[in-house]
Amino acid sequence: MQNLIGYFSPTLGQLAGLAALGAVCAGITIVGNAISARKRLSELDMVVGWSIVSLAFVAAGGVFDISFRGITWALILAVAVSAVVVYRRREPLIAGDLLRAAFLSLPFIWLAGAMLISQWDEFTHWMPNARYLVEHHTFPGAGKPPPSSNLPGYPHGLAYVIYLSSRIAGFLTENVSAAFNILLLASFAVLVGRVIRQGAQGQQDTGRVGWICCAIGCLAVTGLNPTFVPKIVFTAYADTPTAVLVGMMCIVMWYLLNALAEEETSVTPLSLAWSFGLIAMAAVAIKQPNIVLAGLIGIGGVCVAIRDPAIPTKRFLKFLPLLLLPAVSMYVFWRMHIEFNSVSGEFNFLPRADWLTDKIDVVFGKMTSVATKKGGYFSVMIVACIFAARALWRMRTPFDRLSVIIAVLFVGYTSFLLFVYVTAFGGNGLVAPSYWRFNMHLGGACVAFGAYAVARLWRFRVAPRMRRNHAWVVFALLIVVPFAISHKIRFDLHAPKVFVRTVAEEVVATLPKGVRYATFDATGNGEFEVIARYVISPHVDYVGFLVAAHRPDEKLVREFLVRERPQYVWVHVPTEAIEGAMSLKLAPRHSYLVERQDTGWAAVKSWPFPGYADPNAVPK
Repeated sequence: MQNLIGYFSPTLGQLAGLAALGAVCAGITIVGNAISARKRLSELDMVVGWSIVSLAFVAAGGVFDISFRGITWALILAVAVSAVVVYRRREPLIAGDLLRAAFLSLPFIWLAGAMLISQWDEFTHWMPNARYLVEHHTFPGAGKPPPSSNLPGYPHGLAYVIYLSSRIAGFLTENVSAAFNILLLASFAVLVGRVIRQGAQGQQDTGRVGWICCAIGCLAVTGLNPTFVPKIVFTAYADTPTAVLVGMMCIVMWYLLNALAEEETSVTPLSLAWSFGLIAMAAVAIKQPNIVLAGLIGIGGVCVAIRDPAIPTKRFLKFLPLLLLPAVSMYVFWRMHIEFNSVSGEFNFLPRADWLTDKIDVVFGKMTSVATKKGGYFSVMIVACIFAARALWRMRTPFDRLSVIIAVLFVGYTSFLLFVYVTAFGGNGLVAPSYWRFNMHLGGACVAFGAYAVARLWRFRVAPRMRRNHAWVVFALLIVVPFAISHKIRFDLHAPKVFVRTVAEEVVATLPKGVRYATFDATGNGEFEVIARYVISPHVDYVGFLVAAHRPDEKLVREFLVRERPQYVWVHVPTEAIEGAMSLKLAPRHSYLVERQDTGWAAVKSWPFPGYADPNAVPK
């Protein structure tokens, strides 16, 4: 019980971060409400507002180099004007369904808000990118302070939310990214709940979703979602937002096609096309390759329009500019920022001579091997492909249309990943790295298809036999599940990571600013080094590091010390090689801060390992 209480116990600073995030999300939701039509899918308001905010930062800050302080004040004005517009419409500022889903997701939001960042990529680029914005109020570029991020050229869509929250709180709010992911999932849960109700009732309904469907939607996007992986969801990674936005685009495209088929709907095709375009723009703002996903969903829509006799193909094609140009615009603006400001740090294709064209079969075999171990997700997508093949032969129902959209997305993205492994990963491509993680980007699409299919089965097979209302089970699960799996979600409490972060913060308080500094983690794979570097590098002249991959024997350590001339070194795990090179005797099971003095190296501070002998052997 004590551990459980600790899992859900944020610090005062984390509470301030959550409050700031709430204010930011409320503001961008009001903006999204104001610029959308009255008859719309109101659960998209937060994403639509986020898309507009992202465009403002990229266009004004990236292309025209306007200070983020000025952009922030302009956004505050935009929120105020938007609130007036919505008030004059006599509408609530934030739709009731969004508030219901947020309330139902509160245990997960609270849990996320109590977490620390803890994953490799969070320390190497996602949070350093956000921290740079908070510290300098601008993007990195030529003539500006150098970034500490490994990939400053990655799009900053999530960083804008962190920046605005940090401006309100007055400090870098590291904990808001995971909580924002949960709020995105809550928005998507409303849309999935709408899809479930449509499948269960047999008709498209764009009105109020209500408590029970919001609750079922929340379960569908979390506990019942085969791609709900806590170590991805509860982080600053862009994978979960991508999955949510892709799922939204699939459903909105499907609704657009249904509307063009003149099925009953209160949302116009124009409003749906506008919503799709802005969601696609938000997707490109977080990861530029997401423009491929938006394009594939567009191709899926074209396939349906061509094959479905109920849909006027020419009329659908007229909406294509509105569907795709916003995403293209975001892509172009970011490319302009990269070129104008000479920003490096992107993931690029290799020269043609380094492509693995003769190893395509090996790469595809590895992809297939990974797929066989993730049966839940891949089974759903294969079923979608089977129904899509039948639908392309004879298109008759909304289920046929959804199947084609999902199948085109899945087959197209699999082909794109194979192409990227062959052309951009070099020798690493032979093992199809992160193939499962990349497929999580289609997790929202998987949930959309699975939810609608199960709802249809429920209507035809289960509902006629039901004699009691079991809605209480759904709400009970929503309450119990976050507490039941909280020990798996609080992976940030891994003892060595907490130790390294704590020590690094003490080192910052100990060292003079700007001294030459290095990290020695001679037995580690680099994970602990990136944590220490994230904390320490803004305060020192970080000259380098040694980890196990360098095979640091005594000679290599001596050469490093002569070449890089650090004044201070943090030694995570003492080894004989380090002791010999520095002429020191360091006790085991301690980490040390050592200083170069006139007479040689001396340990100035030490920290005992908290309850373990080898940090690399502590289970995660």
